[in-house]
Amino acid sequence: MRILIATMWLVLFAMTGVAQAATSDDIVYRVKRGDTLISLGERYFARSDDYLKVQKANGIRDPHAIAVGTQLRIARSVLKFRSSKAQIVSVRGNVTVNGAAAASGAVLNEGVTLRTAGSSFATISLENGSRVSLPSNSDLKIVRLRRYVIDSSLDYDFEVGRGGAKSKVTPMTNANDRYVVKTPKAVSAVRGTDFQARYDEASGSDFSEVTEGALAVALPGAAESALPAGNGLSVTAGGAVIRETLLPAAKVEGAGRLQSEKSVSFALPKSANVSALRVTLASDAGFVEQVADGNFNGDTALFEGLGDGNYFARFRSVSPSGIEGMPATYAFKRRLNSVAASGGKSDLGFAFKWLAEGNGVQRYHFQLYRDRPEGVALVDEAGLNSQQISLSDLPAGDYYWRVASVQYLDGDVSTNWTTFEKLTITAE
Repeated sequence: MRILIATMWLVLFAMTGVAQAATSDDIVYRVKRGDTLISLGERYFARSDDYLKVQKANGIRDPHAIAVGTQLRIARSVLKFRSSKAQIVSVRGNVTVNGAAAASGAVLNEGVTLRTAGSSFATISLENGSRVSLPSNSDLKIVRLRRYVIDSSLDYDFEVGRGGAKSKVTPMTNANDRYVVKTPKAVSAVRGTDFQARYDEASGSDFSEVTEGALAVALPGAAESALPAGNGLSVTAGGAVIRETLLPAAKVEGAGRLQSEKSVSFALPKSANVSALRVTLASDAGFVEQVADGNFNGDTALFEGLGDGNYFARFRSVSPSGIEGMPATYAFKRRLNSVAASGGKSDLGFAFKWLAEGNGVQRYHFQLYRDRPEGVALVDEAGLNSQQISLSDLPAGDYYWRVASVQYLDGDVSTNWTTFEKLTITAE
């Protein structure tokens, strides 16, 4: 029995002409020649005498005689089924299934709850090729994972207890196929689209954003209305429904640059109608293998501890209502090649030292300029193996110096310079 919470219950379904089947707890079966309720019960119902429930629900007088072409509404709960397949295809961080550590490749059954902790991510793949990805701090219960014997239709039913679930749904071909994601105050049912459903515990609001596919929205006591791709909605804790066009894809200057410093950073654009940016990192363009995620309302998004590799960054502008906008995806390389330096007077004159971090072969390049950091360098030493250099007999004056780490890795050469440091030498 499904309990509806006043006007706070929301239904989304694909505009394909079969929306009723997509959202209903019944399937529709068209009677064929030779069918009777008795024979259908024996072949397709969990208990053969469940035909009595179907007979009553459809107002059929004689269970032995049904006109060919009659459309029967049959509750999914009475139908025989085989378990459909779901498998974890990506795990990062602290992810559990019913409290036990999750592992990539594990098969999931209906009834289990998948949970991600902070800085943890998981993606599952379904039998029909659909994918569900969980960001950090999310709970997803698999309520149903079935293929019914009667017509081979699929029934996927998920509940988001906290956090979110991003779905990439393979278009479904059977009119009785169903894909449902529930949040505490909303139900999202689709037949082939790219969307996410979220629940924010802090505000008590539910969110749905659609980036591909056309949806329709039905609210209790209200006429059906369209929610096409590029639109989102929120159901607030008080039951208010907010609809709005998704903010356009963010333009993040320099997002594709080489990331060589200790922290991976992105300079974020500013806009009056953007309250924050959601930034997600993954090692694949499909964002199956997510590695980091966060909401940022400052000038910079920072991520620590990211290993060398090729990555993708997805940016979504967040509106003041909390609805996330259209995604913008950038590819970037991560090659740790950081260098920190210091310099000052020593027994031999002046010593400059540096410490570099990174993989591969590293060589160093030192430059010293007189008066201003431009023109021809007074000292220009490249190809250094050691992490220090000493200079003597520098006359009084202002000097500017810097050092670079030149990294040779995987056939690539990258150079990372420190910022210029000023050294002032006074006459003794």
